[in-house]
Amino acid sequence: MAKSPTFNVLFDRAVAACAEAQRLSGRTAESVRKARLERASARRVRTLIAETRETWEGANAMYAVMRVQVEQVAREMRDAGVDSAAAAATIRQHIRFVLYDGGLTERDAEPVVTRASTWVDMVFAAA
Repeated sequence: MAKSPTFNVLFDRAVAACAEAQRLSGRTAESVRKARLERASARRVRTLIAETRETWEGANAMYAVMRVQVEQVAREMRDAGVDSAAAAATIRQHIRFVLYDGGLTERDAEPVVTRASTWVDMVFAAA
């Protein structure tokens, strides 16, 4: 019998931080779009673009932490004999639980789930 994967507090926090970063990235990008549609001043648009870039940089840092956590759990599962599809499904289920239980919507949660699935696939492909 394969042992259960280790979803620790850092894993859950990294997932939650990525979802929040995803949400903020969407909001800042939407602000830029609206400002352009409303023909805001060039200065205002530049400020919003700078904020968007900062948000994306922060999101990338959060995703780097989450990737380490996801890959660690995926390797544990692979080493325990779990196949790729089952490992990906287990990790997706855990991430969805953390995010939806935290009140996030599908729009903000699913991009995080998709990235995690990709990282799990990469761990198994590298084996």
